[in-house]
Amino acid sequence: MMKINNWEDLIALAKKHGLKPKEAWERIEKTNLKFLNRKSVAEKELKKGTRVQKLMFPKTNNHENILFAKNVPSLDISGDFYNFKNFGDKIFIVLADVSGKGVDAGLIMSRATTLFEIFVGENKSISQIVSLINDNLYTLRSSKFLTGIFAVYDKKSKNLEFINAGHSNCIISENKKFTEHIANKIPPLGVQSIISDLDRSLNKISLKDKLFYIYSDGLSESRDFEGNEIETEGIIDLLNRNKDHSIEKQLENIFIEVSAFGALQTISIEEKSIIKDDLTILAINGE
Repeated sequence: MMKINNWEDLIALAKKHGLKPKEAWERIEKTNLKFLNRKSVAEKELKKGTRVQKLMFPKTNNHENILFAKNVPSLDISGDFYNFKNFGDKIFIVLADVSGKGVDAGLIMSRATTLFEIFVGENKSISQIVSLINDNLYTLRSSKFLTGIFAVYDKKSKNLEFINAGHSNCIISENKKFTEHIANKIPPLGVQSIISDLDRSLNKISLKDKLFYIYSDGLSESRDFEGNEIETEGIIDLLNRNKDHSIEKQLENIFIEVSAFGALQTISIEEKSIIKDDLTILAINGE
C-alpha cells in the first residue's frame, strides 16, 4: 500500500488507479472519515462501559461516620473496585484490583463485587468469602488475578478482621501518628485453586481510637513532581500534612495534591502525567 506523504505521492497514486489527483484525495478523505467515525463510536461505547462500571460503586462517601471513601476514576474501564455492605452490627468491606485493564478486567471486577455482596448476604465469614471468590475466579481460567483487602468491622467492639490478598499494606493512625501496618498476606485471588490456612492469615486489630486507611495501587503509584512513584511513604506524608483536618477533608486534599503532581511533574513524555489508573482510598474511623 502506498503511503501518502505529499502532493507528489498523491499524483502518483492517482495515475496508478486512473484517477485525477482531486478524485484520489476525495477517496482518501472519505476513508479517513470512516475510520475516525468507527474510532469515535468505539470510544463512546468504552465511555459508556466506564460509566456503567462506576454505577456499581457505593453511592456514599461517608457511611455512618465510620467508613469514608474517595475515588477518582481513570479514563479507561479498569479492574479497581471497592464496596461495603452492612450485616447486623458489622460492615463488610472490600477494596481490590483486578490485573490489567479493559473490558475483560472490568467484567472480572463486576463478577467479584457481585459475589462479595451475595456471600455477605449469606452470612459467610470473611475467610469464607475470600475462599469462595478465589475458587470462582480460578475456575474462569482467564489469566487474570485479583489483589485486595477483604475486611469486616464490628461497630460495637471496634475490632477489625481482614485478609490481605497480595495487596499493598494499609496505614494506621493513632494519636495522629501515621504508620504502615505490616500484615499477614496470602497470594492474589484466582492464582491457585485452594488457599489453605486462611484463618491463620486473618489479621485482627482493635481500631478503638484509631483510623485505618486502605488504598489502591493507583494511589501509591502516583508520581510526585519529579516523576517518582510516591509509594506508601508518600501517602503517609500527605496524611501527615492533613492530620488536623476532618477525615473527609484529609481524603479530598490528598487527591487535590496527587492531581497537582500529575499536572505539574517534570516528565518529558506528556502521557505519563495522565491519570491512567483509578485512585481510591478508604478510611475506617474507630475514634
